[in-house]
Amino acid sequence: MNQQLRTVTIRIANVEGGGVRAWSDDLAGLALTCPNHEVLFTELPLKIATLLQQQGFRSKIVREIHQFVVEVTAI
Repeated sequence: MNQQLRTVTIRIANVEGGGVRAWSDDLAGLALTCPNHEVLFTELPLKIATLLQQQGFRSKIVREIHQFVVEVTAI
């Protein structure tokens, strides 16, 4: 069995009027809007697995990393 490791970067943004939205440039079709982060993080693994299965892959999330990219400007 040939196993591969694939990194999927997911972008998350607040939705005007409430909720959060997630999407990925690495995984076509990944677009999810939820009422809050808790629901989003609960639904993301199944959504990722479903999209990869549609592409012909079985998947298992082996590591979850939360990173923050922060844009700053001088005060």
